[in-house]
Amino acid sequence: MKRRGHTTIGVPRNIFCKNACKGQLTIFIIVGIILVASVSLFFMLRGGITQEFTISDSGDVQFFVESCIDEVGTEVVERVGAGGGYYFVPEMSVSGLAIYSSKGENYIPSKEKVEEEISLYVAENLFFCVNNFADFTDVIIEQGDIEVITTIKNEEVVFDINYPIRISKGESVDLLRDFENTIFVRLGIIYDSLEELINLNKESICLTCFLENDLKLEINNVDENNVMFVIRDEVFKLNDEVYEWAFAMEY
Repeated sequence: MKRRGHTTIGVPRNIFCKNACKGQLTIFIIVGIILVASVSLFFMLRGGITQEFTISDSGDVQFFVESCIDEVGTEVVERVGAGGGYYFVPEMSVSGLAIYSSKGENYIPSKEKVEEEISLYVAENLFFCVNNFADFTDVIIEQGDIEVITTIKNEEVVFDINYPIRISKGESVDLLRDFENTIFVRLGIIYDSLEELINLNKESICLTCFLENDLKLEINNVDENNVMFVIRDEVFKLNDEVYEWAFAMEY
C-alpha cells in the first residue's frame, strides 16, 4: 500500500557505476597532475640551485684570476721597462741595464722578443699568484697549463690567456678557459722611438735631441764607457707612477 505524497523511483545499477567511475577517473587525473607538477617543480628548483652555483662560485674564481692577471701584468710591464724590454737581464748588459749599442752594433730587442719576455713572466707568476686556489675551500678546482699571448700596441699591452680551470661542487661542474686583460701604457710608442734615439746618439751623446709624443729623456753616466738613457712617459702613468724605459749605450 502506497503512501500518499511519497513516490519511489527505481534507479538502474549501471547509472550508479557510471557516475562513480567518472568520479574516480577525475580523482586519478587530478592526482596525476599534482604528481607531474611536483616532479617538475623539484627539477626546476634543483636546476636553479645548480645555476646559482655556476654564477656565484665560478664568478668568484674568474674575478680572482682576472685580478691576478692585472697584478702580474702591471708588474711585468714595469719590470721590462726598467730592464730595457727584458724579464731577465741579458748577457749584453751593464749594471743590470741592457746595452742597446756597442762598437757600432745595435742590440735592441725586437718587439716580438719583448712580447715573449712579458708572456713568460705572466705565465710563471700567474701560477704563483692564484696559489693553487687555496682560498676556495668550498669547491674543487683543477687547473691546466697557462698559455699567454702578449700584444704590444701604441697605448696598451693586451694579454690573451688560455688557462683551463675546472670548478666542481658536488655534481655541478663549470669550466673557465679564456681570459683577457689590458694594461694602458704607451709601450708601443716608446718602443718605436728607440731606433731613432739610438741612431742619434750612436757616435756621441745628443744633448739637444728630444723625443716626440710628450716623452722625456734623461741621460746619466753608468761608468766611463757606458751611458744610461731613461725614457719617461708622464702622460700615461702606470699605477699613478711615471712609466720609465731604461737602457745603456757603450761608447
